[in-house]
Amino acid sequence: MNITMKKYKYGMIGLGMLALSACIDTLNTHPKETYDEKLVWGSKATAEAFINSTYESVITGMGYGGGGSCVSWEARTPNSAQCSQVGEGIDNVATETGLGTGNNWGPNRFSLLRSTNLILDKVAASTTLTEGERTELMAHGHFLRGLVFFGQARMIGRFVPVKQVFAEKDTVAVKIPMTKNLAESYEHVIADLEKAYAGLPTRNRAGLPTKWAAGVILSRAALQAYAYTNNKAYIDRAIVVAKEVIDNSGISLSTSTGMFNEMDDQNAEILWAYYRLQANTTIGGYAELIRTYPNISGDDVKNSLSPVSLNNRNGRTFEGWAIHFPTQDLVDQYLVTDEVTGKALPWYETSQYKNNVIELDPNAVTTEGQVDAYKQTNGGDRRIPSPQDLRQKKEGYPLFARYAKLKDGVTDRDLSDIMYKGRDRRFAVSVVYDKAQWIGETVETNLGGNLSAGVRDREDGGWYNTVTGYYWRKSNIENPDPRAYFDCKVALHYNLARLGEAYMNLAEAYLLKGDVANAVAALNATRTTHGGLAPSTATTPAEAWRDYIRERRVEMANEGGDIYFSYLRWGKYGGHANYGRPAGDIIYDLDRPVYKMSISRDRKQILVGQLTLFNSANRNFTVRRYLLPIHQGFLDTRAAYNLDHEQNEGW
Repeated sequence: MNITMKKYKYGMIGLGMLALSACIDTLNTHPKETYDEKLVWGSKATAEAFINSTYESVITGMGYGGGGSCVSWEARTPNSAQCSQVGEGIDNVATETGLGTGNNWGPNRFSLLRSTNLILDKVAASTTLTEGERTELMAHGHFLRGLVFFGQARMIGRFVPVKQVFAEKDTVAVKIPMTKNLAESYEHVIADLEKAYAGLPTRNRAGLPTKWAAGVILSRAALQAYAYTNNKAYIDRAIVVAKEVIDNSGISLSTSTGMFNEMDDQNAEILWAYYRLQANTTIGGYAELIRTYPNISGDDVKNSLSPVSLNNRNGRTFEGWAIHFPTQDLVDQYLVTDEVTGKALPWYETSQYKNNVIELDPNAVTTEGQVDAYKQTNGGDRRIPSPQDLRQKKEGYPLFARYAKLKDGVTDRDLSDIMYKGRDRRFAVSVVYDKAQWIGETVETNLGGNLSAGVRDREDGGWYNTVTGYYWRKSNIENPDPRAYFDCKVALHYNLARLGEAYMNLAEAYLLKGDVANAVAALNATRTTHGGLAPSTATTPAEAWRDYIRERRVEMANEGGDIYFSYLRWGKYGGHANYGRPAGDIIYDLDRPVYKMSISRDRKQILVGQLTLFNSANRNFTVRRYLLPIHQGFLDTRAAYNLDHEQNEGW
């Protein structure tokens, strides 16, 4: 571990730990280490070192940061897609073709819980720490345990609530029952997070959470708890805590565009983040980096006949292994300021679009190359639509959602200008699009462009380059030095709790109370400050839910899996939160295909169609996925010891 004057950076910790060998089948209490307790628990500084190491384990082990926590979960929502023709394929959770009781979503988190409980035991027993120090350090222990329990509750629902440190020989005491239902699970989650919220300091070094960070996660957990238990007390608690964070933290929303990369990693709005030092962090170590940068050479661009070459100043600028890409569905959520009225509207409803563009019948597109086509230098066909675009569609949804052409006589702008200029400010921070600037390069994603789907070996992309017409920018590094490749060392952070989410949680809780006015006021805080948009004028529950869901999708895009778990809540609520469907019904947005953008070479025509590659359009959501399966091996072990071992419903 490295400690600086300004921040905690997560890394290795060396405290002379000696591992012991022991194993208890029903409840593995590893890791078992011996410590010089006078060293570790004798002062706040050394106790924090152990706590910091435990945060590293919990953050990464429970999927709050790193390890694909952003991009992997996002690919299971309409915001994003995973697709690779190189070998990685598509995300089989989104299609439910790769889900079963053999998947391990983490019922065994006993080593993490042992560390959190060790903190609570040793700090409580300390005779050298002051009362104030014990209060703060105990709060960290409760927060860490609450994070473990919350991660388990929102994925698999029930878990073994270990709240003590077991001795190596304690084989009877470890046979703890699993929580009997979700209500009991969330009682454990909320109890620990409440203690953390009460005991953590209001200010801390970056990398260690504050009271306000705990408040954001407590309000998040309270919403999830209500969705799965229908206990309305959780709604009220979410409102109180979110308001306290907003009103009492002394922190304001920021207009910074660098909160999600290395440009402004200390911004005050970041209440808690996972930081990594450049010395021991590489692009190749994090899916949010290596799996979002494309791999495109100068020869690829020449062969594609792109009019804009890549500068490749420090060698190949883009040498990543991209398999995760934003969708047109997400891009549609970023509103555009109408050049005449100043209203915030979908791009296809603005006056600049309607005055310059002709909408054509998308059902009339039936033939490969009908919109645009050419041959690369090597003779490879590049077409809109491609033959693949006409295959493997999901029935019941339009194959092509939009087909449009620039009006004759329009010479001062093209369709990319009309679609992408004047957007919500978060768009350019989150998404790389046609004609954008990225790592010193001018990006072209139109047909034949230097970062387009067809620029490499495959006409439809997926050769470590886009399949949707877009790339992720949010949560990667803006200026990797010398370039975006596997071994490039970078200083890195992932935001774990932000002030912006407090506003989102407050708005959602108010909507659940039927308080439209306060909900709209809360969502407008981020919409106007972060988005730079005109405020929402929603006055009905239907309008407010529509604007809120849009707002959360762009505010929290590609940020720790928030959107996936938000969709689970919205499906549990039903009604306006899920297209008028009953509570607990199939979640519409998780059960439909996602769409991609194709732009002609001259940027005078566009075609928005289903992403069909590798049967990507066959996204499915069945109600059993409100909870993922508990690993059957874990349950079988419990059954062998005559312990409870009930599988989640539907699995």
